[in-house]
Amino acid sequence: MKLRSQAFSIFSFLLLTCCLITMVACNGNEENSESKIASFKAEIVDSLVIDRLSVLELFDYQSSTGELLFFDTQTGEHLIINEEAEVLSSFNPLVEGPSYMGNSYGWSFYGKDELAAYGHAYFYRYSKSGEILGRYEPPIEAGGGIILDFKPQRIKAFETERGTEVLAMILDLSNRNRKTQQFQDSIDDVFRMNFETGENTTVMHKQPDNIYRTAGEYMDWGYPTFTLLSGSTFALTHQSDNHLYIFDAEKNEYLNKIAIPTEFLPEYKAVEFGSKDDPELLKINSHVFSVGNKILLLSLGKIPNAVMKELQQLPRWWYSPEFEAATRKYMTTDFLLFDQKQFLGKVDWDINLNEPMPKGTENDFLWLKRTYKDERDYQTFLKVKIVKE
Repeated sequence: MKLRSQAFSIFSFLLLTCCLITMVACNGNEENSESKIASFKAEIVDSLVIDRLSVLELFDYQSSTGELLFFDTQTGEHLIINEEAEVLSSFNPLVEGPSYMGNSYGWSFYGKDELAAYGHAYFYRYSKSGEILGRYEPPIEAGGGIILDFKPQRIKAFETERGTEVLAMILDLSNRNRKTQQFQDSIDDVFRMNFETGENTTVMHKQPDNIYRTAGEYMDWGYPTFTLLSGSTFALTHQSDNHLYIFDAEKNEYLNKIAIPTEFLPEYKAVEFGSKDDPELLKINSHVFSVGNKILLLSLGKIPNAVMKELQQLPRWWYSPEFEAATRKYMTTDFLLFDQKQFLGKVDWDINLNEPMPKGTENDFLWLKRTYKDERDYQTFLKVKIVKE
């Protein structure tokens, strides 16, 4: 009896020890996990103050020269400004004259001394002083424009062995039914274009194992959001994708596929192909931004459709306290940091985030516009770095 009691005591001790070890291990893993996802933060390291009353939107940043391309949303003027807030040039492509192009879908620095623009009917090359150097037909008949609610980058110049080329997202507005498997399998909306030779190639095709091609149901149109890392290497994803991709535009090949952590995966209510109903996106991969050779992915919550329908019944609903409350409740933001091989962690972001989105750079920082509730006679753009805590 004594022997059995001792044996039971030993067994109990071992069991208790195992439980304690397991608890410590679990707690340790949770701490490691938490420390991993909270080991980075966004830090303001500098700012650019521009004396201008009208609203400026940052179109592009040229890492090699430190120049920024701005668009004055009230006058239509385009300005190139350096990091000392000196205006180096200005021109207005919305006013009839030698620089006229009309409205555009996007601009990019092109090579060292030029700009590239994606107009409604043509692509253009400009000198930095605003002189039109070339006009080029798009590779497909886009047939007009379309506004995407997540405002992706539509044009970006990059360097290849053959010189400067551009990557452009051109939306096919033919009457193809987007709610079909055939559309998801064959959609070609990103083009690599060489203005000098006239060559163009579709790139960034969805791979056979991409969720848009394997889910068997309709989630969204599946247009990408991409950002240039360096040379001809881009990072990209899609609104409902479960991966981040590294892609070489010059070679037209994927270099890596990185899983987005489960807790940050997009959330949606898909519909059957051919359905008259619309899917509902509850959390999306909103944008990707380059931070040197790293990638910042913005995971963004969305206001549910039913809630939005109720809000839109209110007068001037976009200014209503109900809309502000819904925004705080549903439009959560998570910034996720990756390198070109793996997920690195979540970024603590306590900087006020408003439209327009940050602008990534090939250097180790982003540009972010500071917004004010009152009117100011100047515009402030913050230089933000991602640092370890």
